[in-house]
Amino acid sequence: MHITLSVSGHGHHPAAWRVSALARGPGRVPRYDALVRRAEEGKLDGVLFLPAPGGPERLMDGRSDAIQLDPMPLIGSLVARTDRIGLGASVYMAHTQPFHTARAFAVLDNLSSGRTAWVVDLEGQDQQEEDFGHAGPVPERAARYQRAEEYIAVAGKLWDSWEDGAVVADKASGIFADSSKIHPINHVGRHFSVRGPLTAIRPIQGHPVVIMRDCSPEGLRLAAASADVFLVDAMGSADVRRALREMAASQGRAAGAPKILLNISPLLDISGQAARERAAALDAMADPRMMPGLSSRFVGTPADFADHLAALKAATGCDGFNILPAVLPDDAEQLVAEVLPLLRQRGLFRASYAGWTLREHLALPRPTSIFALQGAA
Repeated sequence: MHITLSVSGHGHHPAAWRVSALARGPGRVPRYDALVRRAEEGKLDGVLFLPAPGGPERLMDGRSDAIQLDPMPLIGSLVARTDRIGLGASVYMAHTQPFHTARAFAVLDNLSSGRTAWVVDLEGQDQQEEDFGHAGPVPERAARYQRAEEYIAVAGKLWDSWEDGAVVADKASGIFADSSKIHPINHVGRHFSVRGPLTAIRPIQGHPVVIMRDCSPEGLRLAAASADVFLVDAMGSADVRRALREMAASQGRAAGAPKILLNISPLLDISGQAARERAAALDAMADPRMMPGLSSRFVGTPADFADHLAALKAATGCDGFNILPAVLPDDAEQLVAEVLPLLRQRGLFRASYAGWTLREHLALPRPTSIFALQGAA
């Protein structure tokens, strides 16, 4: 069973900021160092930093916490504070370029010894257009997905532009790199024209893990072609999982690709009654307009939650779960301290990391450079 932890603001409940220990005073942003180290102690596969829902309207209502820390520098700050756990960041694709994204992830993947994940987040693209704006007309929905498909393809070519072993660093001969293993990509497409090569060496993982969570027809087609991991709400996920796997197989991908993790948002306490009372109190503190759908929420004890995860795993055949704690660090701490030990007792979750990279944690293959494959052909 694979388990990731999704972090957004002070927790995934809209009233989390009112009770979270991460909120230590006016004007202070939450600090995640201790939280991520604790997740690593629990041997979770990774921590994913996702944007909070909503935009300027939510910020300006005065009651909601919609502050969105930029995930890329955030995971960069956590690289040196962790050793084994994966670190995932979402990127606003509508207003960035693939060269810059590929370079940033290549650097972070090397600094972290291969622990990064790119969350390709297209669910909020309409909001991104409003937040950032365009000098010209806003692209149509179909064009945005076409751009995203090309964006991901260009990033992959750039990561491949340095073959493994390209850096020689031979001081005696004065040869730093084997130029025969460094390639321009010469990409010319509808949305991007990129010569390459990347100005950063190949990521430790070959490519960072690519994670998606867009259940629209366009999003599923993109995930079938490009995602290593797909996140989907547990309720109503059977049709999505079936369609995604069928599309992936039709594109020649290996059986079981991509990995599918079910989103679950736990709100836990020492008894079922205490958990229900806690949930009711949090709901009462939240603006009803900001209350999320409850399809992925679980309210109960840690033991009940462990039973729930085990039953879902057996019933759905999913690869694991993406946990969205209602309040941070409270529900994440109960996950690590109480839920995971129960899953280990059943042989459902690891007691230690077997590898070092996030791809190893998730049992994902390491991509071979397309240029190395061409040379071998």
